[in-house]
Amino acid sequence: MSEPIIQKPLDEASEAQQFKDMLDDSLMSLRNGAIVKGTIVRVTNTEAIVDLGYKSDGIITKSEFTDDSTAILTEIAKPGDIVEVFVIRVNDGEGNVLVSKKKVDNQMNIRVLEQAFEEKTAVPGKITEVVKGGLVANILGARAFIPASQISARYESDLESFKGKEFNFNIIEFGHSKGQRRIVAGRRELAAQEADNARKEVFGKLEVGQTIDGTVIRLVDFGAFVDLGGTDGLIHVSEVSWKRVRRPSEVLAVGDKVKATVVGIDAEKGKISLSLKDMATNPWNGIMERYPIDSIVDGTVARLAPFGAFVTLEDGIDGLVHISQIADRRIARPDEELSPGQVIQVKILDINLETQKISLSKREADYILNPQPEEVHEEAHEEVQAVDTIEAPVEEAPTEETNE
Repeated sequence: MSEPIIQKPLDEASEAQQFKDMLDDSLMSLRNGAIVKGTIVRVTNTEAIVDLGYKSDGIITKSEFTDDSTAILTEIAKPGDIVEVFVIRVNDGEGNVLVSKKKVDNQMNIRVLEQAFEEKTAVPGKITEVVKGGLVANILGARAFIPASQISARYESDLESFKGKEFNFNIIEFGHSKGQRRIVAGRRELAAQEADNARKEVFGKLEVGQTIDGTVIRLVDFGAFVDLGGTDGLIHVSEVSWKRVRRPSEVLAVGDKVKATVVGIDAEKGKISLSLKDMATNPWNGIMERYPIDSIVDGTVARLAPFGAFVTLEDGIDGLVHISQIADRRIARPDEELSPGQVIQVKILDINLETQKISLSKREADYILNPQPEEVHEEAHEEVQAVDTIEAPVEEAPTEETNE
């Protein structure tokens, strides 16, 4: 009769090895270059830790999570998120598994970008930096060059202002150059269409007399161009202020926020005329009460013309002293008696409210304030009488020289 087989208990070392083998068999096997799914379990400012179902967790550094250097990792990655990652290295020497989400995303997005290029469809992106000749955008995780001429429908001198902004882009070029992928994108056509749509919307809402907010975007000698949030309007230099302004830059600067009144709309030509003149502060309001006919007031010579001198009575109120009304003697030119900036006393001869013109006389004011012997005055009066009837030419406001 054979002896019964007695099973000997496994020693502790054998049990531990058996448990390890069973555990290893239950865990996923990883290899470099594999694409696997995992669950984010922890996120810091510099890396995300991913449970891969492997004996070691995967580590995704920020640079391997996104191409956007401005992104905040804790905002774009959350515990519990399921991600697909590319295994860069199973063991980095310290037992860590290095993985990349960006590589998987880029592989998928490159196919999307190629399709967008072929089908001429727009894709979203974000401007990340300004470089020579243009900008760089992160478009679906890929680095794309945006030529300066392609960032807008119009010339843009301040490329820095686009940094950090998000837009839709067309893929203009897609291929390889010197062994590297080359992607060139732009939004000029998209911007032109957006501007056209915005312009139609603005024109549909505007009415003459309406007050609208805007931002000064460009200054020229004949006026200021204002961004109205969809289209531009022009404030002619004559509409910048009630007082005389030679150049808009005397009053305005690029970037200024203004509240303007719509004074003209030409939808066919796409032009909007604006004014900064507030009717409530129109200096011509109550002009007759402030400057009664035959009254004598102080004024400052603003400028000289061959036919006379323009004298400022207050901001926005200029009158004309005809050359025949400057002195009690015949003069060939106003600068024989007057010079710009000189303060003089003048008599109000006439005020035309319709044309907003004031006729002044220095000669008569001088006679009233400093009366001369009768015979001297009569002789001087006869001398200037011959030119009293000369009509001063009307000085027109400067006109727009450039068709914007």
